[in-house]
Amino acid sequence: MRYIIYIVWLVILTQGCSSETAELDISDNYPPVLLTKETSYIAGDNITLRFKANQNTRGVLVVKNALGSSLIEPVVKDSILEFQIPASYSQKSGLSHWEFVTAKENPISGNLQIAPNTEKTTLIESYLGPRSIIAGNIDYSMFIIVPTDMFDNTFTNGTEVTVKHQFEDTISQNIIEIENLVAWTKIGTSEKAGRLLVTASCNTTDSKELTSLVYPSNAIDFTISSKRDHQYADGNQIISFSSSVITDQFNNTISDGTLVTFIIADKAGNLLQTSGITINGIANAKLLHPVKEERWQITAYITGVAKSNTLTIDFKAAVKDYPVTFSDENRTLFVGPIKSFMNQNIPDGLEIQLLIYNSQNKLLETKITTSRNGLAKFELSLDFFANGHYNLNINSAGITKNITVDLK
Repeated sequence: MRYIIYIVWLVILTQGCSSETAELDISDNYPPVLLTKETSYIAGDNITLRFKANQNTRGVLVVKNALGSSLIEPVVKDSILEFQIPASYSQKSGLSHWEFVTAKENPISGNLQIAPNTEKTTLIESYLGPRSIIAGNIDYSMFIIVPTDMFDNTFTNGTEVTVKHQFEDTISQNIIEIENLVAWTKIGTSEKAGRLLVTASCNTTDSKELTSLVYPSNAIDFTISSKRDHQYADGNQIISFSSSVITDQFNNTISDGTLVTFIIADKAGNLLQTSGITINGIANAKLLHPVKEERWQITAYITGVAKSNTLTIDFKAAVKDYPVTFSDENRTLFVGPIKSFMNQNIPDGLEIQLLIYNSQNKLLETKITTSRNGLAKFELSLDFFANGHYNLNINSAGITKNITVDLK
């Protein structure tokens, strides 16, 4: 305040030295008197403070509000000093403080209470979030409304705001009040999934429409089934797994794209996995048949949420046996022809494994190949296998053969 007084003194001295300063035609020596009695205004009103003063009075008006402080020069009309409050102050709601400062007299001060302009255009800012919530009366979106006048002044506490929200065929309406500059309410969900529309109005002005998507709740346990063309373990055909329509506890079909993982355990305890995503609540997945007699235990999971029943599926052996023959002094080995369950050649790609041991039963090498036209061929080159006795282990389609040969 000390610095403001210094500035005021400089302004007054400048006025005293200026040849253009208006003179008051008053001979009496009396202190300034405030003529304006009004202290309450509406934002946007034309505010003028009028003072009666003698001809020796030199002064300025200091105005302070939330925007800051300003010095206002008077307009002299006869014996009256008029101070026009700038629009940047008169358009700002709230409390404004003024002080009339002169060189000789004690300062005169007062307050102006400016209310928001609710009679003209009302503007509404509205916010809704989160925009995606879960069905089941356990989640909600928060709707926040900030009505302002044309000068961006927020309305006073207690101003009514009407909120409407629509879900399916139901439109609900309630009235809330502004508190601490904003009005807000919680928009809860129902047990159904869908689209929730929300809007608000204040002083005949409507807000924009906002949307929140109500997604299904967590999935509950479901069932799975399988489909296959035959029951033989030929390593070629495909078995398909399907889920039932997966829903939440409120019978809403779960969202498309939900990942369902099918875990398959075989007789040896090994685990296989395949997966599918839901479309219209149903997940589908596929897997090749095994290559040997097998029993599968299949359970599907939505991780951390739900699981299915367990399916047990048995596969019969497609290959009962296969011949093994030699040529080139036992250095070329033929496996096959390998016949499937209808005596047809096994489909191409069946894996055949050959383990080669020396006479002391030490593993020397493992060879792996796949069938073509029901046959497989292995070469035992002299460069790698010297003449002598070897033990051969042949494994394919779950059938193992042990043969001792003499390489020459």
